[in-house]
Amino acid sequence: MDKSLLTKSLIGVSSILLIAGAATLYWALNSSTHQATQSNESQSRHSAGPVPEKAMIASPLDQVKAKQTLETTKVILKAGDSLSRTLNRLGITDRQIAQLIQADSSKVLTSLQPGQKLTIQRWLPKQQLESLTLSSTPEKAYVFQHNPEQNLFSFTEQVAPIETRLRYQEVMIDNSLFLDGSRAGLNDKLLLALTDIFRWDIDFALDIRPGDRFAVLFEERFINGDRLDSGNIIAAQFINNGRIYEAIRYQINNGANYFTRDGLSLRKAFIRSPVDFTHVSSQFNPNRLHPIFKTTRPHQGVDYAAPEGTPVYSSGHGTISFVGEMKGYGNTVIIDHGKGYSTLYAHLSEFQEGLYTGQEIQQGNEIAKVGQTGWATGPHLHYEFRIQGQHKNPETVDIPYDSPMSKDELVNFLPYAQQVITRLQQSQSSDYSQYLSQLSRR
Repeated sequence: MDKSLLTKSLIGVSSILLIAGAATLYWALNSSTHQATQSNESQSRHSAGPVPEKAMIASPLDQVKAKQTLETTKVILKAGDSLSRTLNRLGITDRQIAQLIQADSSKVLTSLQPGQKLTIQRWLPKQQLESLTLSSTPEKAYVFQHNPEQNLFSFTEQVAPIETRLRYQEVMIDNSLFLDGSRAGLNDKLLLALTDIFRWDIDFALDIRPGDRFAVLFEERFINGDRLDSGNIIAAQFINNGRIYEAIRYQINNGANYFTRDGLSLRKAFIRSPVDFTHVSSQFNPNRLHPIFKTTRPHQGVDYAAPEGTPVYSSGHGTISFVGEMKGYGNTVIIDHGKGYSTLYAHLSEFQEGLYTGQEIQQGNEIAKVGQTGWATGPHLHYEFRIQGQHKNPETVDIPYDSPMSKDELVNFLPYAQQVITRLQQSQSSDYSQYLSQLSRR
């Protein structure tokens, strides 16, 4: 074939293919644009925007709940309230209540108490119970959660974490320990603990006077940021009549106790006054004029006036060496405390039931009640304190310390005590710190 003719044929074929390809591309683009326009118009008729992925895969149960409202109701139980009566009032069916009881493996729902709180979550308007929480204490709760797949309730016990913080507080006494302490935000439980710590050194019925001060470092417990209650007193200072008393809490083998910064126990072998009295009606006096016989006779104890029937306590640990009636003393108890110490309690109205000679008694045990038997002109406790048979003034006698630390315990305690004292000093107000420095220079 002639070369020029072959070239012309190839050029012709190429032109035809290019025209056909262009036509196909134009048709495809136009068709795609038309379909996209139709699709967009169709979507715009059904939705104002793109359909969320979650909605496209929503289960039938989710679709049902989407039309309901989850409502939370809290109920404080009163006397006579039961689970069924409480939940029926909210529209919860007996069938759901039976499912709750079936899941209650600890039987907490069958022993509800007044003051407990129920938190109920239910779907409205169908009253489908979602969850029930029983709060038995601020830190403990029992949770019943509905499982929609099995249509049953699961049961779990939850304990909220308790956060412990230290709080420091100073108080000046103008009226009374409890009134001024309460005004400073301290509760009666903590103030009673404070008096118990210092009761061997301070008579809180007679010794407290306006101008006395105290500072206390104590624990406070919180749950989810809300204050629950007060805990242990970690350290305290009490200034009574210009004298400073200190106490530091420390755990040793026989339990927690309070000590001075030098490791001496604040707990003494004897309680200074073994009865809650109204006043001292007669002091220790070796030359007292007897109120009945009008003669000079030694008064070898202290008379604590108190209403008849007021409990009388053992001032220390020991053994009953006498219980019965004694001339002049009336109903009397004598306790042998060992190491030459003994105490006598007289003019009693009655003895503690079952009290007998040879019985071991602990410090603070009730042994009798105040009376006016024997040679007594009114209801009071006559109390004597003897060392090696010699009468001593119960109000001024030096009382030995109890529960001394061992050397090993003391080695560990002293650095800890210094840390606590430093914490107290860092917390003190300038006024309180200045007052302490003035007392220390006396």
